[in-house]
Amino acid sequence: MNRLVDALFALIVLMATLTAVSEPFSPIYLVLGYLLLAVIACNAYDLRANHDVSWLFSIQVGLVFGLGLVLIGLALGGLGNRVLDIGLTFGLVLAFVLTRDDLPAFVRAAGPYLLAFAVVFGILLYHGRTFVANSGLGLFPVYAGFFLALNLFFYPRYVDDDAVLWSVAIIAGVTSSLGLLAVNLGEFMFWVFEVRLWSGTVSPPLGPEFPVVRSVFANPNTFGIMQFAGTIAAGVATVRALGSRWPILVVVPSGLLALNAFGLLLSGSRASMVAAAVATGLYCAAVADRRLLPVALVGVAVGIPAVLAGIYLSILSIDSGNRFVLWRAGIEMLRAEGSLLGEGLIGTTEAIAPYLDGGGSVHNSYLTMFIRAGFLGGVAYLLLVLGPLLHGMIRYARVNVPMFALATGFAVHQLFEGYTLYQLGPGSLIGALAVGYVIASLVPTDPEPTPKRMLVDADSMEQPRWTDGSGDRR
Repeated sequence: MNRLVDALFALIVLMATLTAVSEPFSPIYLVLGYLLLAVIACNAYDLRANHDVSWLFSIQVGLVFGLGLVLIGLALGGLGNRVLDIGLTFGLVLAFVLTRDDLPAFVRAAGPYLLAFAVVFGILLYHGRTFVANSGLGLFPVYAGFFLALNLFFYPRYVDDDAVLWSVAIIAGVTSSLGLLAVNLGEFMFWVFEVRLWSGTVSPPLGPEFPVVRSVFANPNTFGIMQFAGTIAAGVATVRALGSRWPILVVVPSGLLALNAFGLLLSGSRASMVAAAVATGLYCAAVADRRLLPVALVGVAVGIPAVLAGIYLSILSIDSGNRFVLWRAGIEMLRAEGSLLGEGLIGTTEAIAPYLDGGGSVHNSYLTMFIRAGFLGGVAYLLLVLGPLLHGMIRYARVNVPMFALATGFAVHQLFEGYTLYQLGPGSLIGALAVGYVIASLVPTDPEPTPKRMLVDADSMEQPRWTDGSGDRR
């Protein structure tokens, strides 16, 4: 891995967050940032592996150039033929993620997930053809699919997972700090960001009541997603610091852990709290013994439905937040109107309105994808999100444990919220990266061209292993 690439990727995570919370930051900046960093990452890898400019790197640069032209051209109005726009976008994105020197091994391990992505991407591009090329709904399936492809199949190979985890932990810490300032000083403007509270209060165990915080985000649920991911990221960084040569360095990540966990509490987002608990449990089990990872995942697969059944049957006195009513409306809509390719780029509020009294969105990512991309796209999305987890459970000895835990947390979280990984928000970005690192750790790799160092595996506390810091067992 390359430290410059890692540092620049931190800016990408920041840019994705800014794009989600402030209008002056257009997605086109994120697109250009992704393209520029892709060239830098490919160049760094090429110099390390080949000590020269290889033919593969030349093809990668050519594809980036083509992608840049197409994406910028779409932002300016397209080529005047929507079929051509869609075909070029689809072909160039897939060609770029397939241009790699370990293609046979990659296809054997990640082929089903690449196919699932292609199905979802193709269906949503197909629905996007009915909109003007440079309109919001015309660009959405292009940008979102582009980001998802690179987060799943490209950047996990070139960016150290430490860079992602630290970036998420720090950004979550900043948003949590702004939220705490709003609690103490009242709502305020920070540059172009509105730092605000929300109606209602939350009470920590044996503590006073605090107002619910949304920080710079549109609502507390989005803030909760960031704090859930930031809490897990800071926790992993803390464990790794404890296992390093300089345990005193644990002060920084442990401080972020406390800050982000408190921010998660102030968000009042129960879905994010459940996701954080699931991810923490999986990670702690694997730290104790990697062989516990499959057992822990089976526990999650059994436990979450059992808890939901208990809530539904009023055995557990937990407020469902009207989720069961919303999910029932979504299922009824699919039974009555569901199709192979779905309803397209519509809001789920509109889709389930005839089957629901009082209105509301479906609040479930999987139902959202079944509504928008149909039964074909919905099944493909399930394979994309859940397939790597089952694969990682089987290959527990080599899977990237921190990202596996985080990806499982996001898989659970998507049961309760309507965002998907096929979007532009920070939750979609981080969730897709987590799945991508799981997939990358399952691809057999040849020894890296640079000498490796012997480290203690802080993720598993087992025997030392040769590592380049990526979390892949060699």
